[in-house]
Amino acid sequence: MELRQLRYFVRIVEAGSLSRASQSLHVAQPALSQQVSRLEQELGVQLLSRSVRGVTPTDAGQAVYQHARRVLQQIDATPQVALAGAGSGPSGRVAVGLPWTVTALLGMPLLRSIRQAYPAIRLDITEESSLALEQQLAQGRLDLAVVFGQGADAGLQLRPLVQEPLRLAGARGSLPGGAPRTLEEVARLPLLVLGRIREEIEQALAPLGIQPRVVAEINAPGLLNEALHAGLGFSILPSCALEGPLRAGLIDVADIVGLPVRRTLYLGTSRLYPPAPAAAFVLADVRRLVREAVADGRWNAEWIGGDENDGDDRDGGVPPAA
Repeated sequence: MELRQLRYFVRIVEAGSLSRASQSLHVAQPALSQQVSRLEQELGVQLLSRSVRGVTPTDAGQAVYQHARRVLQQIDATPQVALAGAGSGPSGRVAVGLPWTVTALLGMPLLRSIRQAYPAIRLDITEESSLALEQQLAQGRLDLAVVFGQGADAGLQLRPLVQEPLRLAGARGSLPGGAPRTLEEVARLPLLVLGRIREEIEQALAPLGIQPRVVAEINAPGLLNEALHAGLGFSILPSCALEGPLRAGLIDVADIVGLPVRRTLYLGTSRLYPPAPAAAFVLADVRRLVREAVADGRWNAEWIGGDENDGDDRDGGVPPAA
């Protein structure tokens, strides 16, 4: 068995097709098929199920995929471990996931901080929905991620960071004075909402016998922001998604009286896949930057992350606080 075979197999599983894996690896498709066939012969099991839609791992293939990722991560981390042991400081790739609602508040500060303090660390930042980021953590594709803990499993370790309110947002001039609105008032407004938040709002309004007036469910962040700024409706979003546009004078924001939903953000890592050696430095920087944003008023949220060295971790499966 060769490391090359494991790398090819992992990439094929993640790409979902031999042709896409061939393009990303710059290896001819017949050569990939041959290497997978050799691996299957050596292990004595079928690893992939092939169809017109692509390839999917068999049960045995999924087990080999999980193990191969761990092996490859440890091998790829060897130069970083050697450099750190030689006193050269942290180095290497660290894969970080951020929900789009958090990127505007945390993305640039994190890039600047790591570039200044740890220039040998290469950040690979992925912006996705929280659920997608949790899945990538569980698959070992990310070293750490800021998530809402919506679909976490026991394979994740979640450290609480902040709790933040959901707030009403509209185009500039649409909420004069920023006076708080009641749930009933909000329900009558034309709402542009993310799918997950729509579910939470409907649950909050159900005891009142009220249905929110949702005119569009938009799970495309750029389009949602554009529609909001154009005055096509109002939205209900976490505080972190509103801080930048609010300070820039692009939107109006108001609190929602009687809304019981508060989002809890966690700093997530995997219990199954060892993170890159340099990930600990990035993790500490994320905590510091979030705490500073709350302390200086740039993030309307409550810090619940405890002290820097406390043990306030939570296993996967914890639902978002309400």
